[in-house]
Amino acid sequence: MMLKRIFFAVQLLIPMAVLSSTVFAQNSRAASADSYRRRGDQRLAQRDFERAIEDYSLALVFDPDNVDAYNNRGAARYDQGDFAGAIADYNRALQINPQSADAFYNRGLARKALGDLDGAISDFDHALRLRPKLAKAYNNRGIARKGRGDYEGAVSDFDQSLKLNPRLAEAYNNRGNVRLAQEEFGAAIADYNAAIKLDPHYATAYINRGLARKKMGDWAGALNDYDQAIALSPDFAEAYLRRGRLHLQQGRGTEAQRDFDQCLALAPQSKL
Repeated sequence: MMLKRIFFAVQLLIPMAVLSSTVFAQNSRAASADSYRRRGDQRLAQRDFERAIEDYSLALVFDPDNVDAYNNRGAARYDQGDFAGAIADYNRALQINPQSADAFYNRGLARKALGDLDGAISDFDHALRLRPKLAKAYNNRGIARKGRGDYEGAVSDFDQSLKLNPRLAEAYNNRGNVRLAQEEFGAAIADYNAAIKLDPHYATAYINRGLARKKMGDWAGALNDYDQAIALSPDFAEAYLRRGRLHLQQGRGTEAQRDFDQCLALAPQSKL
């Protein structure tokens, strides 16, 4: 009788040991995946994109269904300019979790960068259905709508973005761009002023305000804005291009040529 009890106990212990070993292995793999993903996040924040991608890829070896690793690897690839690679990662993230607002939003950014404005708008729509208060999704959908010539829809999106986040300088700048395109120069300048007030180092807003001022005949104000943009961002090719054109229109050929040369040095494909 004793032997039977001992044998029965051994029969129970073996499966339990196997189960315990399996659980330990699963936990170990999950911990390894999380560790690599976290290090990838740190490297992404440091803009060390290559090593961030390596870490996310290692995380996916240990956890092939890790949505965050796919989403963040996509973000690193996006920042590298590999928009197609980013979209592939976001597609996989959405296959695993079709309710990921972040993956829809990020894929929308990549599609917008590739010029697929309809696809981008569709992704931003999905992101907003899942997360209606995502201000940056309204902002970027507004950019895509402007690109399609839907100025009314774009302004509506920028308005909603600012309603959700009144401190989003980019939304003011982007709404200013629509108003500039509609030749509402005073309203455009008001938006650029708001953007610059929120972010005094926003070089793009200075360039855009300079263009609006130039359109209104305030060439001195425009020149001052271009100067400020260059002071804030000395490698901003467009600022040299805009200032060079203004110099040329005012008969300052030497200054114009110097700015055009600097523009081409920074961006050789620029059209003067």
